[in-house]
Amino acid sequence: MKKKTWIAIGVISLVIIMISVSVYRQVFAKGPSVKTAEIKQEEISSVLMIPGTVKLQEEQMVYAAPDKGELKELLVEEGQTVKKGTVVAKLQNPQLDLEIEQNKLAIESANLKINQMDKKIKQLKDKEKTLADQVGKEEAKKQLAPELEQLEMEKKLANLDLKQTSLQKDMISKRQAELEIKSTIDGVVLSAKKPETSSMEGAMAEPFIHIGKLEGMTAAGLLSEYDTLKVSSGQQVILKSDAVPGQEWQGEITKIAILPQQSQAGLQNGSQAVQYPVTVKISGDTNSLKPGFQVIMEIETEKRTAMVLPIDTVHDNGDKPYVFIVKNGKAQKQKVKTGITSGEKIEVLEGVSKGDQVIVSGPDNLKNGLEVTVK
Repeated sequence: MKKKTWIAIGVISLVIIMISVSVYRQVFAKGPSVKTAEIKQEEISSVLMIPGTVKLQEEQMVYAAPDKGELKELLVEEGQTVKKGTVVAKLQNPQLDLEIEQNKLAIESANLKINQMDKKIKQLKDKEKTLADQVGKEEAKKQLAPELEQLEMEKKLANLDLKQTSLQKDMISKRQAELEIKSTIDGVVLSAKKPETSSMEGAMAEPFIHIGKLEGMTAAGLLSEYDTLKVSSGQQVILKSDAVPGQEWQGEITKIAILPQQSQAGLQNGSQAVQYPVTVKISGDTNSLKPGFQVIMEIETEKRTAMVLPIDTVHDNGDKPYVFIVKNGKAQKQKVKTGITSGEKIEVLEGVSKGDQVIVSGPDNLKNGLEVTVK
């Protein structure tokens, strides 16, 4: 009886060992599980991403200008809607008032002098007629000719003086018109405050009136020399802002500067790096955007049909990009040549054929020749 018990125990143990070996072979012998993907033809586009700043499409900034005059009256307030041509402020210039009075006197003096010359010339011609009765017409004209020429010369000079003072009047009138500051656009007054004396005497960095058109905005950024070769007017742009997460706006490139913009620091350091300003017109609802917001501008520079793989399939150790392909149950390292990247997709030009099982995800220690199991 005891012998039969030991035999039964031995049989059961053998069965357990066989089951364990089978499980081990199924779980471990086949290697770690991997997920694969096949190369396929899809539309892909290359996207250039540059930072930008939201700006008003149209704006007017009025700065303090002591040479024109001092602020006499501010006629608008912040938030007020104004039409083009609306007088928003008035200046005063005592020196200009003095010049106006002097000009009036100069014009009056010139006119009086001309009138006086006309009277003298008339009197001289009357005298010539009287004298002609006594000595003859030719002799009378000969005797009074020098005096007549002198009077006509003085009249000509008086006319020149009048013309000069009239030109001065026109110039003064223009300066006088500048004392009334008018809005150059239809828009909203974004700021209106009297300039401080210190700011008027200093750099005058801030405008005392700022008017902007809130309907329609633009974004401005900078392109490198290389990027200008890939970008042109009319290209579509997607704009995103961290200030308004989850929202994006459509835009279109309207202008790429011909001349570069170089920073002052670059000029001082002798740096040759230059950047070209680019302007993007934002379309659609821009109510959630404000001037000064920082945005990322995604510019689609190239679009075509290509053979692509998920971007996670391609690895790069600094030498040459490569992928792992499953062949005969093993991971095989394969060097590839890649093209443009678009989102989660990457173009593969060489190294992968249609039907190849390319590993997308697997163990961190994935190596060439490792046995794997495809999920």
